[in-house]
Amino acid sequence: MGDIGFLFDHDRKGEGALTHYKAFNDSDNFEVTGVCEIRKETAEIISREYGTDVFENYEKMCEEKKPDIIVVAANDESHPGILYDLTKYKPALVFCEKPLALTLGEVRDIVSMYEQEGIPLQVNFTRRFLEEFYEIKKIIEENKIGGIESITFYYQRGLIHNASHYIDLVNWYIGETEKNIIRISTKEGITADDDTIGFDMIYENGLEIRFIGLSNSKLSFAEIDLVGTKGRIRLNYKNEIEKYRVTENKMFKGYSAYELYECQPIQYPKALPNAVKNIYDFLQGREKLRSPAANSIKIFELINRIKENKLCLN
Repeated sequence: MGDIGFLFDHDRKGEGALTHYKAFNDSDNFEVTGVCEIRKETAEIISREYGTDVFENYEKMCEEKKPDIIVVAANDESHPGILYDLTKYKPALVFCEKPLALTLGEVRDIVSMYEQEGIPLQVNFTRRFLEEFYEIKKIIEENKIGGIESITFYYQRGLIHNASHYIDLVNWYIGETEKNIIRISTKEGITADDDTIGFDMIYENGLEIRFIGLSNSKLSFAEIDLVGTKGRIRLNYKNEIEKYRVTENKMFKGYSAYELYECQPIQYPKALPNAVKNIYDFLQGREKLRSPAANSIKIFELINRIKENKLCLN
């Protein structure tokens, strides 16, 4: 299950949930009937402290428990194989950690298989489940910060593993990237051992989006800066959303400046509980999935364009 499967919430104090286990366990609409965990120490904690049945083999778990909802929170490389297998158990829905797979071909195959089997598949792109990010989308759509001229993302831990979060935001906020991007340039080449690279995307309307890859894989640092003609939105290192408006420059007459007028914390512990609620409401026919698997196709199409850039190495 890993960190986001269970461990982030072990001994954590506070509201909400940072893990799939706690989010589903806290829900009034679901019961956690079984967990697959191959690490003995973690398995013992889950069994001893929560009384949940723990299995070393997910196939045995599915055969015995016949779950309605299956969560995939294993390592990235294992996702395709597990997802292919799970279709034979006919769950009501599968919720998978990102990335769905590691290649565009695998993503397309998985999405197609689940559509053919009629099994809804949702991917955990966290910001899709946070109201603060819906508010940013609304601000952009209502032109409250004017025309967006520049967006900068800082990320680490890989183009596929972590940058995919922000590529998803680009697709969500800006629209069809395949049609509108006229140029992609990379700062360095992708190697077999490291795909955390810096790259720029230039749109036909002049918008510039810059991704800056950081080398420290354990550094929790994910700043985002959206700069518009009438305002600015910045997500800072303290996980806060800063909102700026253009006002008169108090020092230099005749010029303007960005003025901070609001700062709010991002409620990340609400993301997974919101995702669980979205799943329940979807199954009740009240709501669409907020992060359906089909979105991953667009993400990987863009990742492929980045990787195929002429400056990238084999």
